[in-house]
Amino acid sequence: MLTRRNLILIALCLLLGAAGYTYWRSAEDEAKDGYVTEKIERGTVASTVTATGTVNPVTTVQVGTYVSGPIQAIYVDYNSPVKKGQLVAKIDPAPFAVKVRQAEADVANARAKVQKDLADLELKKLTLQRNQDLRAKNLISQNDVDTAKSNYDQAVAQLALDRASVQQTEAALQAARINLSYTDITSPVDGVVVSRNVDVGQTVAASFQTPTLFLIAQDLTKMQVDTNVSESDIGDIRQGLPASFTVDAYPAKPFHGTVAQVRN
Repeated sequence: MLTRRNLILIALCLLLGAAGYTYWRSAEDEAKDGYVTEKIERGTVASTVTATGTVNPVTTVQVGTYVSGPIQAIYVDYNSPVKKGQLVAKIDPAPFAVKVRQAEADVANARAKVQKDLADLELKKLTLQRNQDLRAKNLISQNDVDTAKSNYDQAVAQLALDRASVQQTEAALQAARINLSYTDITSPVDGVVVSRNVDVGQTVAASFQTPTLFLIAQDLTKMQVDTNVSESDIGDIRQGLPASFTVDAYPAKPFHGTVAQVRN
């Protein structure tokens, strides 16, 4: 005779078999029909435009040089943080220092000529006054007075000419000092060096165009993506639309922003 326990086991086996058969039949029917069912939900259908571009800093400053010469020293490298006015490189100042000394000598020479002209003018002024007094007493001829007057006028003109020469040499001295100061290459902004295009000993020539020595990104926390969009998609792109992008360094991390500009 079957015990109560055996009857319960037989019943459980029959139930499991019936459940398995039912699941198998339902799966076979769904596969035969070619579709599965899902719960209806309301969502958003997004129209996206995909393109590949380059991530760049919003503001990048090119640091060049106004004067030519060999690079004597470099004080920053890639990824170096810099402050506005910080010395980043130096061009050999020796030839420019020589020009400054030469200009200083020219200024001193021009000022000495002015002092000489003042002394000469004072003498010719006294000579003119003396001749005028003698002419009033009819002791000399009018020709002597006219000659003294001409010499005095020439001395006045020579003094004006040499004073103008002083201004000219002082301007040349200022230009020489400015060129000497340009041998110190400084950062125009606060930022980070992202590119260095020169090495110590390399000669830079600023004859025709200013060579770029460094690229400094002003703020690496603000970046922009420059990209070209297909003509078939550009009609859907407008300024202010939301955008997202990924970079190869962090493929699973999306970055979000907005369309800043659509260029013609």
